[in-house]
Amino acid sequence: MEFKKYQHIEKIGNLEVEGILDGTVYLFYKIDGTNSQVFLKNDGTLGFGSRNREVTPDADNAKFAATFMDEAHKVEYNHVLRLLRDYPNYIIYGEWLVPHTLKTYSVDSWEKFYVFDVLDAKTGIYLPYEGYAQLLKKYCPELNVIPLLAKLDHPSVDDIKSKLQETGKFLCTSGLGEGIVIKNYAFVNRFGEVKWAKMLTEDFVERKKDTHQLNKQIKAGESEHSTEKGIIAKYLTIEHISKEYHKLCEKYGEAVLNARHLYELLNVVFHEFWADNWEIILKQMHMPTIDFKALKQLADAKVKQSLGF
Repeated sequence: MEFKKYQHIEKIGNLEVEGILDGTVYLFYKIDGTNSQVFLKNDGTLGFGSRNREVTPDADNAKFAATFMDEAHKVEYNHVLRLLRDYPNYIIYGEWLVPHTLKTYSVDSWEKFYVFDVLDAKTGIYLPYEGYAQLLKKYCPELNVIPLLAKLDHPSVDDIKSKLQETGKFLCTSGLGEGIVIKNYAFVNRFGEVKWAKMLTEDFVERKKDTHQLNKQIKAGESEHSTEKGIIAKYLTIEHISKEYHKLCEKYGEAVLNARHLYELLNVVFHEFWADNWEIILKQMHMPTIDFKALKQLADAKVKQSLGF
């Protein structure tokens, strides 16, 4: 089996998905990560992909392949391998949850693989939700499957729009999610293609605009504090932030850390991050000159962005 790019999901109302609401329609939570896939390579090992290419631990996308292949995920790897050896034509598609536009997902939801489709690449047919959910439960019970939000018969656009208010129920700690993915397993469009549709929340669309504007500003000033930005990007990981966050949650007996503890969290994260990494940073970067005020500000910003503060 070789890498096969996942389909582009069309906005509801586009010509490519005209008629998709005529029949039994499945609605799923759309989450804001990075498109990923797992398949069986011709040598009998697992292959991994992003939206546009095959990835490996040495040429990765957001550490998806490296994480899936590490020792901590050995059981998960072997279960998926067994499934795909039994069904070698299947490709498992999902979302690898890393920060993009939405930062309101729970801390323990990050850097996990959430399955949303299984394709039989030989026939070009997607398994229906009931089929792949049962299959994954049997072979890979530790894998996360994006749950069904609703199953409707011949819904209207307004019917689906009303369901947007429920998108915050999956993984989010506050607000709404990204939106809804709309599937009709019997639907083939006028061009002979199997296509899914999507409807996004207004909140997500506005946040995406804000993020795009911020990225433009960062790019315009990307030469400023490049050393400090490189340190934070490489060494201050989501795992480190999550670890310190959960320590404080346990300390205060809170399931979700109260914002009044944010100042303490920022200081603890930075202190532990530097204590754990200063020797390797100085060695690998050959004793760089570091602006610690800028480094702290960048660390604080990453913590807030990752946790949705």
